[in-house]
Amino acid sequence: MVTYLIKSGICLALLLAFYHLVLEREKMHQFNRFYLLGSVFFSFLAPFYKIYVQAVPNTSRIKSPLITDATTVISTTEEINYTQYLFIGYSFIAIVLLVRFTKNLFDIVLKIKQYQKINKNKVTLVLVDDLISPHTFWNYIFINKEEYNTNKIETELYTHELTHALQKHTFDVLLIEFLQIIFWFNPTFIFLKKAVKLNHEFLADNKVVTTHKNTTEYQYLLLNRATWNNEYYLASNLNYLLTKKRLLMMTKQSSRTKILLKKLAVIPVIAGFTLLFAEKVEAETTKKQEYEEKTHVLSTETSKDSIPSSVTVYRKRVNHEDAEITYHDEKGNKITKKFSELTEKEKEQLPPPPPIRKVSKRTPPPSPTIRVVRKGDALNIPPPPPHGYRVVREGETSNIPPPPPTDAIEYIYQNKNADFYFDDKKVGYNEVIKLTKNKEGLRTISHAKNNKKIIKFYSKRVTKNTSNINTSDVKYYLDGKLISKEKLDKIAPKDIKKVDVKKNKDGTGSVYITSNK
Repeated sequence: MVTYLIKSGICLALLLAFYHLVLEREKMHQFNRFYLLGSVFFSFLAPFYKIYVQAVPNTSRIKSPLITDATTVISTTEEINYTQYLFIGYSFIAIVLLVRFTKNLFDIVLKIKQYQKINKNKVTLVLVDDLISPHTFWNYIFINKEEYNTNKIETELYTHELTHALQKHTFDVLLIEFLQIIFWFNPTFIFLKKAVKLNHEFLADNKVVTTHKNTTEYQYLLLNRATWNNEYYLASNLNYLLTKKRLLMMTKQSSRTKILLKKLAVIPVIAGFTLLFAEKVEAETTKKQEYEEKTHVLSTETSKDSIPSSVTVYRKRVNHEDAEITYHDEKGNKITKKFSELTEKEKEQLPPPPPIRKVSKRTPPPSPTIRVVRKGDALNIPPPPPHGYRVVREGETSNIPPPPPTDAIEYIYQNKNADFYFDDKKVGYNEVIKLTKNKEGLRTISHAKNNKKIIKFYSKRVTKNTSNINTSDVKYYLDGKLISKEKLDKIAPKDIKKVDVKKNKDGTGSVYITSNK
């Protein structure tokens, strides 16, 4: 059992290393999803596969111990059963992890039953009071109730979470969580869970980019939501691992030929690991095995018809009846008899031949030499600059406009009492209908002022001016040291390894930058 667990663990680690080194950096996220899940099942099955190899026949000489009349006294001592204690320790930790998993699952089910639910586009929206970014669990999307009622949920965010729900990403998360409870002693499952969840975000981000075709605004939206609360443990959330890997993957251009070659490279990898971790068994070539055994005859009698005492007997076994017994008498004469020619007394003096055993040789797996790529290795492309945005607090108005309506006229009918502007010029209700009728590509911005809704239409694309954003309440840290915004602007993008955005308890925002030094 221990050998099987070691083989399975090493196999899974090597498959995960191949994923990080070869597959993760390409835009083939759907293939990568099934590769990661398939790696788990393959690592479980590979050690069970048996490969039969042809055995090399050889003659071995086996010595048996001297037989005496002495009485042997065997003393027994009570041994400590360490296996039992190890099993108790394993079971205790597994039960603790199972209780935690069950509690987190129960909390999500309780929230689903507690809050208001709305069915929309094959999913169910759960309107919660917590100020959180949207989360997904199975077909349930958890969103803030106030944001939903005020129509502040961006279309990109809804598309992101809808992708998680429709592609059943929760199944992957629950499967890995359950396996991690059983194999908690294998650290590979920790890295596997991170790889699976990050690939889910790649899938959702790619869906948003291909649907809305606005990568820059979507990246800005992700950074703006980076400090929001995420307390749903088993749910897929928008901000998971918001690193330069996600931001870089959105703009990456991949070659179809390169992707195809990497997919085909999986075939020899699977074949090689099958041969490496399979159990190798030697096939039996002959039913008769020749061997010689050396023993001492237990006898104190000397007679013409018996084997003399204290003489050495060599027994060469081909089969039982045709075996030849060769020995030397007290005068040194060599005597050879067949087993069938021996008298009953001579046969009693011979020890029974050792049984023929089928020996199977197992080749231990080689120690892994592939280095595991950690987060941030071999990636010199910096993340987007951390400045140029501000954290939106509760009660403030976000600078990110809501998604444009599918029909401007219908949107105007729904908000008859609002103040309308067209290209920054205030217009009346009838006039705005004439200006927006049969026009495509309109940009819509809406907000509330003094309990009055204001809707602005632009016939041309609005360019955000991030220079007017107030960043005085944002603090910047370089390798743990507080720095000024001027010093931040002087940092070269290639020197940045990682950027973390956090919301402090006092309401201010902080940007933590880790350099490559």
